[in-house]
Amino acid sequence: MAEQRHMSIGIVGAGWIAEHAHLPCFLSLDNVSVRAIYDTDEARAARLAEQAGAAACSRLSEIGQVPLDAVILCTPNHTHYEIAKHFLEKGIHVLCEKPMTTTAKEAESLRRLAEETGTVLMMGFVNRYRDDIRELRSRIAAGQIGEVQICEVSWRRKRGIPRPGSWFTQKQLSGGGVLIDLGSHMLDQMLFLTGAEEPVACLGSFHSRPVFTQEGYSNWLGSSESEKVEVEDTAVGMIQFANGMLGKVQVSWQDDVAGDFVQIHLKGERGSLTLNTLFGFSDQGLYKQPHLLLTFAGQEVQYFPLPAKPDPLVAFQRQAEQFVAGIREKSQPVPSAQDGEKVVRLIELLYQSVRKGLVVT
Repeated sequence: MAEQRHMSIGIVGAGWIAEHAHLPCFLSLDNVSVRAIYDTDEARAARLAEQAGAAACSRLSEIGQVPLDAVILCTPNHTHYEIAKHFLEKGIHVLCEKPMTTTAKEAESLRRLAEETGTVLMMGFVNRYRDDIRELRSRIAAGQIGEVQICEVSWRRKRGIPRPGSWFTQKQLSGGGVLIDLGSHMLDQMLFLTGAEEPVACLGSFHSRPVFTQEGYSNWLGSSESEKVEVEDTAVGMIQFANGMLGKVQVSWQDDVAGDFVQIHLKGERGSLTLNTLFGFSDQGLYKQPHLLLTFAGQEVQYFPLPAKPDPLVAFQRQAEQFVAGIREKSQPVPSAQDGEKVVRLIELLYQSVRKGLVVT
């Protein structure tokens, strides 16, 4: 029987995802309390702390005075390494929002630190916990299409640039644009669904266009400002893996599409599986009825309708439960630090390809 002692959680970064996803899920867990909220914006930390009945902190030294078992890391990308390192060195477990870090060297360092300290470092690839992804993965594992030869993953938004002018769209703070944002999730799906390991060649292509109006803004984050975007808003990458599988990722914050969508297409030895759905919190979805298609020789064999509008908080709830269970059971929950490191390495290779204008190996 797993130990059910009470656990104290801190939330580091009091932004949108912390308030609307992580906080309600952790507050709902038995024998778990949110004890501290940290943000450099004192007012924002105070507002979220009031909701949680927790201490508000605007300095890491302050949150260090609160006895904590674990933290949820929701700060800007460029801070992940130093903040995660700070807590792991103190023996405090970390659930880290994507990306794990902005460089592969930092990701490897954090993974090794977690191993050395015996702490849990779990990655926030929350879409693994969705029902549609679980269904897709079970069919792949059952061998319905045989060994996967090609995996194409895409997440394309009609209008979804997150707060232009904020850290999301500043290269120095975010580490990149849509590839490191939406691409982190989609590259994780590619690896998670297929089991592909070592990349042997990567080729990337990025596109950016200045945005000076709110037409391309993400309505679920909201912004009243008009700012130039410093990073790519569209990215396409091709990856050849050591096992022979070819991967393709395509992600866009603002695309010429009728609505937002996620598509995952897997071509196997005997047939193909295609998932048409939507991740995240957007209300601009393309598909009125998300669905899964199984085809053989180009002929549709089975059509599986999925819930019209899956509740994204279900996946966040499962993620919170998995994180807490891993700590209590003294086991490494997945997605692991190693999973996070693999994704950062792929992203780094694709950025290198774009900078050099050639295939990188």
